[in-house]
Amino acid sequence: MSPLRDRLRSLDYRTARQFLQAGAVLAAVLLLSRFCQPGRFSLGSRNDIDLQLSVSSEGSGVYAIAGTTNLPDNARLAIAAVRYLEPARRSGGFSDAKPSYSILAYQTATVTNGQWQAQLNLWQVAEDGRYQESWQFEQAALRLNLEPSQDVIFLATLNPVGKVEQLPALEQQLRNKKLTISGKHLYTAADGQHYIQVHQAQPVALPADRTTPPVRRPEDLNGGWGERYLMPGEPPNPYVLEQPTERQTDAPMRREEFLW
Repeated sequence: MSPLRDRLRSLDYRTARQFLQAGAVLAAVLLLSRFCQPGRFSLGSRNDIDLQLSVSSEGSGVYAIAGTTNLPDNARLAIAAVRYLEPARRSGGFSDAKPSYSILAYQTATVTNGQWQAQLNLWQVAEDGRYQESWQFEQAALRLNLEPSQDVIFLATLNPVGKVEQLPALEQQLRNKKLTISGKHLYTAADGQHYIQVHQAQPVALPADRTTPPVRRPEDLNGGWGERYLMPGEPPNPYVLEQPTERQTDAPMRREEFLW
C-alpha cells in the first residue's frame, strides 16, 4: 500500500476530498504550464496573424503609414498616432497629476491584397497661423502644464473594442484562411476583449512653423453655432417711394372728417 493511500485512509471524508481536489488542481496547473508556454502552443496547421508596420515622414506633420499582412481582404485596421503627456514637475517636488496621452490623428485602413496604407496629419493650424498638435489648443484654456514625450507612437489595431459586432464575420474569415488570433501581437483590453496591435515609436518634434491664418468659418464661432444668436437685419425695400414736394391742402374733405 502506497504512502499516499495510507495518508488518505487516516483522514476523514471531507479532508480527503479536499486533498484530492487540491491535487487535481495542481495537476491541471502543471499540465497547462507544460503545453501553454508562449510560442509553443499551436492549433494544428493554423498560423498566427502577421501584421507589419512602417512609418515615413512626408513633411509638415504628415506621415505615411503602410504595412503588409496575411489578413483577409477588406479587413479594417484602425491607424492612430499617440503622444504621451507627463505632468510638469513642480519646483518643490513632483506633481500629483497622472500621465495622460493625446490622439494626434486617426484613420481607418482596409486590407487589399495583403497590403494596407494610411496617411496621418499630426498638425493643425491655430488662429494666428501657428502649427500645433491637438493637445496644445486646449492647454492654455485648461491651465495645463504638460511635458510631451519625444516620441510619437504609431499604432495599427485589428478589431478595436468598439467594433465588437464585426467579430463573428472576422473570426469566420480567419478560420477560412487557417489563421488564429495569438502570438506576440495579441493584447487583451480591460473588458477581456482580444485584439491584434502593432506599434512603432518614432521621434517627432513639436511643430514650430507658421502658415497663412485660416479664414474663420461660421461653424468656428459660438461653439459651432455661428452667429445664430444675432437677429437678422431687415431686407431692403425693393420699391422707391416719392415724397410730395408741396402740401396738398385743396383736396375736398371726406364725409367722415366732419364733426357732428
